[in-house]
Amino acid sequence: MSTQSTAQRRKNLTEEYLRNRKDLEIEFQQFLDKNRHFGLMVLDRVKKYGSRAELHHKPYGTWETITWEQLGEMMHAVSSALIEYGINEEDMVGIFSPNRAEWHIADLGSLCIRAIDVPIYATNTTREAEYIINDAGIRVLFVGRQMQYDRSYPLLDQCPSLEHIVVFHRDTKIHENDPRVILWDDFLELGRKTNHETEIARRLERCHYDDKATLIYTSGTTGEPKGAIHTHKSLMHNSWAVGYFPQAGHFDHESTLSMLPLSHVLERSWCYGVLQIGAHIWYCEDHTQILEHMKEANTILMNSAPRLYEKMYSTINAGVQKASPFKKKLFTWAVATGAQAGERKMNDLPVPLSLKVRHAIADRLVLKKIRMLFGTRMHHVNAGGAPINPEISRFFYNAGILITPGYGLTETGPVISMNGPKCFKFGSVGPLVPLVEARIDKDTGEIQAKGPNIIKEYYNKPAETKAAFTDDGWFKTGDIGHFDEDGYLYITDRIKDLIITSGGKNIAPQMIEQAMMEDYYIEFIAAIGDGRNYITALIVPSFAALEEYARQNNISFSSREDLVSKPGIRALYKKIIDDRQKDWGRVEQIKKFTLLPKEFSQEAGEVTPTMKVKRKFVEKKYADIIEAMYAEN
Repeated sequence: MSTQSTAQRRKNLTEEYLRNRKDLEIEFQQFLDKNRHFGLMVLDRVKKYGSRAELHHKPYGTWETITWEQLGEMMHAVSSALIEYGINEEDMVGIFSPNRAEWHIADLGSLCIRAIDVPIYATNTTREAEYIINDAGIRVLFVGRQMQYDRSYPLLDQCPSLEHIVVFHRDTKIHENDPRVILWDDFLELGRKTNHETEIARRLERCHYDDKATLIYTSGTTGEPKGAIHTHKSLMHNSWAVGYFPQAGHFDHESTLSMLPLSHVLERSWCYGVLQIGAHIWYCEDHTQILEHMKEANTILMNSAPRLYEKMYSTINAGVQKASPFKKKLFTWAVATGAQAGERKMNDLPVPLSLKVRHAIADRLVLKKIRMLFGTRMHHVNAGGAPINPEISRFFYNAGILITPGYGLTETGPVISMNGPKCFKFGSVGPLVPLVEARIDKDTGEIQAKGPNIIKEYYNKPAETKAAFTDDGWFKTGDIGHFDEDGYLYITDRIKDLIITSGGKNIAPQMIEQAMMEDYYIEFIAAIGDGRNYITALIVPSFAALEEYARQNNISFSSREDLVSKPGIRALYKKIIDDRQKDWGRVEQIKKFTLLPKEFSQEAGEVTPTMKVKRKFVEKKYADIIEAMYAEN
């Protein structure tokens, strides 16, 4: 009975979201006609909300607030200063910075003069930034702090297109005698003094939703990064379609924590939607302070990659393992009680009085403490960029925090499908959002998509553009998946990531890696086995946790190289691997592993800015170690 009730509820919601396509097309066109362009949209909200607070950031140690009026004034100053620098319509402007209010102000000020802005991940190396600057032809580059400035300043002499660097953080040590470099405050003053109001007005009159808004570069997991050309329309689709879902709600006067990098298409399009409905944005510039920021900002929503929730989950469980027998028993009972109440809630069933009482006790003693890690008001948190284990989703749901996975790519604006509080299935990435279509290729199992959110081309890469689409115009996601009977999408792996063993077995390495990286003692893992007769793994330990373990177990070591070679440490990781893969088929099991003494890093080329392992690069770099594992008897 409960299964039928749940299925019917989901079916009804899906039909509601995907009602007559013509009606949806009319709604979306009305949305486009009303908002037209992100610059115009925000200027309209400036008039509407005036002195109300909007942006909140903490670049200098205390929270600072920027009102809508201040946002509009600074956008105008940015537009004017860029015109003074000779920036024309469709010229490229780069933003190389972590999340902070200036990121959005520079972005929106650029859009208001119909420039095209190009985000660069704040963690990118000089070489990675140089590639994007040259490929896009960036003329003015906004940078965040000292690290981004130091990495970009040499490029003024190495990148032919780059003419100016504007530095957000006022404490940055810059080359003061170089006229090509200017601090943010001085840049705004330049714009206020020159005040190209007439030219700005002319350009705003020409603004349209078909204007190119941005180049967002792919992470380069499987090759050279490509600049996905998004128009205002393709990104506005997310503002409309995600907000159209009833569970997303309308949280005017409410707030989101901007933690996922704004250079990532999900956070970028999400924050445009937040601005569109007039909600507050709080910025987390430093991810090491995320737990502190979640409590202080106390927002109702946020986006994150699953790694944050995985680390929280493993840290909580590691702490429980160190607790007294009584506290362990209490924790286990409380989580089980939360699961019983959560299951009934998920299936729209009443909670019996006895369970209500037990749940109230469990919540007060344990579950509330888990929930408080997110602040006191968090409604739910979105997960994107990688798959999340349903076990982790269930754990937090039973504690009162719903993690809602969605699915999309840089090229798709990004949302193709999404879960939400009223249409949710553990393990899925939700139903399709309105006006997006998807099909599964019958030969490869690949997900292919169509919709107004999908780019038409990559910048200056016609061959790559052609290869990204089928002959009949569907975008090839490169991901393998399937739909269930209710229209919920499930992702199983990436085509290019599949391991095909010498015995012809297809194995999804992400499933192996995801399961292992949930452990407290594992930071990164790369599963190896393509063309081999069994699976091996390169493992980067979570060294802070491992060093603490060694001290507690009287394992002495002189260096990390020494630490990972200790028999007691190898035994720990063998047990972790064996425990986590005990229910897997033999062909999927890791037979041998090597512990690496150094973290993977973006600087070394081992991971992307979004912390995905570059498998081919890692296999090549550590080829000798890998060959040694297969040479062992």
